[in-house]
Amino acid sequence: MIPWIGLIGLLISIFSPAVGTLFIIPTSGKMLYEKKQANLHFFFIWVTASIITWFLGIINHIQLINIVFGVGLSIFLVFEFLKKKFNIDIIFMILLFYNSLFMLIRQLIFAKTIFADYKRSVDEAIKILSSRFNDNPEQFQLFMDMVEITKEFYLKYSPGIWIGTFLLCLMIAYYFFSKGYFHINILKKYRTNVFVIYTFVIALALTVINPTKIIAINYLIALVPLFFIQGIAIIQKKIGYWFLLSKILLIIAIFSLILNPYLVLFISVIGLFDNWFDFRNLSQLEDSHENNSN
Repeated sequence: MIPWIGLIGLLISIFSPAVGTLFIIPTSGKMLYEKKQANLHFFFIWVTASIITWFLGIINHIQLINIVFGVGLSIFLVFEFLKKKFNIDIIFMILLFYNSLFMLIRQLIFAKTIFADYKRSVDEAIKILSSRFNDNPEQFQLFMDMVEITKEFYLKYSPGIWIGTFLLCLMIAYYFFSKGYFHINILKKYRTNVFVIYTFVIALALTVINPTKIIAINYLIALVPLFFIQGIAIIQKKIGYWFLLSKILLIIAIFSLILNPYLVLFISVIGLFDNWFDFRNLSQLEDSHENNSN
């Protein structure tokens, strides 16, 4: 079973590492968690298959690095930490720091290659689409202006977007796994680790310093999913009952999140402030639990 899951997950990860994670953890989590050597075997198969696809020319060396160190090693670490009974906030904190370091090293070593590949893809897209604007030069100029803005944003902040998207899919995948296997809703008590909050404050301060501005903003972008999930947990606690009663409301809510980035940002801010204002009264529940234990 492990080889097939690994190979299917690898094929998905070639197109989207984040979506590959969404597939692997819910489908193979039980096996990777229960069987003693399954996690190591899975990682070995993952690395071997990734190298073979690279050798055959199916993927390039950047994709190889993303798949092996981004997806494969992250999933391996998740289940190793779960077996050691780490709290979920600790696991996500470690994965945040690990992927941030991974992205920093990747950008330092392969920045020119990554930028060249992206520029080539953009130029090819412009050639294909430019024929549609032959009769309207004003629209073509507007299109080119949008391309330049998007390109500049991507070149500066793609590492943060990559980490943020990957962490969000990782958290969603773990949510479904934990609910199916442990029968636990991680949203009920999830709170971002305090050390992540410290790094958030530091990164926020570094955005006003030019030499560290881009790195700091990338890190802040990567933090958004952690606070977003915490914000979703607050909404589920306060008004989740109504979404359970009405599937239409749930569908509207999902599409609103997909189509409205400002709503995502608003929910993330709620999650961030929960670390100080404790909207769900988790501290009181923890104190009550400790008193009952004593």
